[in-house]
Amino acid sequence: KRFFFFFVLNKLYICFYNLWNIAQIFGIPPNTLSTILKNKDKLLEQKGDYNFNSKRKRITTCVNNDVDQAILKWVTTAREKNLPLSGTLIREKAKEFAVALGRENFSASVGWLDKFKKRHNIAQMSICGESASADLQSSEDWKKNDLPDLIIQYHENDIVNADETSIFFKCLPNKTIAFKGQKCFGGKNSKERITVMVASNMSGSEKLKLLVIGKSKNPRCFKGIKSLDVDYEYNKKAWMTSEIYDKWLKNLDKVFVAQNRKILLFVDNCAAYAKNVQANLKNIKLQYFPPNLTSVLQPMDQGIIQNLKQHYRKRIVMKVSSI
Repeated sequence: KRFFFFFVLNKLYICFYNLWNIAQIFGIPPNTLSTILKNKDKLLEQKGDYNFNSKRKRITTCVNNDVDQAILKWVTTAREKNLPLSGTLIREKAKEFAVALGRENFSASVGWLDKFKKRHNIAQMSICGESASADLQSSEDWKKNDLPDLIIQYHENDIVNADETSIFFKCLPNKTIAFKGQKCFGGKNSKERITVMVASNMSGSEKLKLLVIGKSKNPRCFKGIKSLDVDYEYNKKAWMTSEIYDKWLKNLDKVFVAQNRKILLFVDNCAAYAKNVQANLKNIKLQYFPPNLTSVLQPMDQGIIQNLKQHYRKRIVMKVSSI
């Protein structure tokens, strides 16, 4: 009996010691680790859901679980169909489910909505881009079957992508830090816009000179400026036109001819891009993305243009704040 007692005591000591060491590794108390191990099956069951929030410290439940699961399934189905949802719409739908399930005392309050979103890892997001209308299967087929044959003869430094974007160059951020209780007033946002052509090579080692398209032939800000860090063109609407595109390509081709480089340039199927310009190019081979797939294939749309705009916004705020 004494031997059995010491044997059990030794096993308990080893288990506690291992538990304590594991808790120290993850920086949590041993009793927290015990609770996690106790609820292991529930945690693994919930982790299978795509909306599992790994930052939650405890498993939370709700009183009206049937309403909660019904509205969660409805939200999941709506997002699979890419339908836009709002907090007000979710609350109204929750009221309908509550009535159908006989939950007369259920109140779809703002507090309930906040807890519902935290419980299922739901956040408010902005809808951006056009990738929802793209055929993802066609995109994958093009990348797998066509793209390798197009780029096989070119080094990654000589594969270039170009895309245009608009910038409201006078707009300041609409969010600010202020003292509590202080009112934040704003005016009308400036509608003055420029178009910028952004281009870079595949390896990221070379960023081509920006092409900026404005409305004025001789803007006031250019007074006294002898040289620009960008190429500047203009038209009444500050849009890309086939004439500007043709001129930009020819000038770019001259640069690559001087460098003795053969370039593969990927661009999208924009109506303003002249398709017959290839005959006038010596060192640039144009390759157009398949129609309706540029939103998922365009490298510049994968965060590069967004990063450019963020840097521009930061610099304009620094300039304004220094006045």
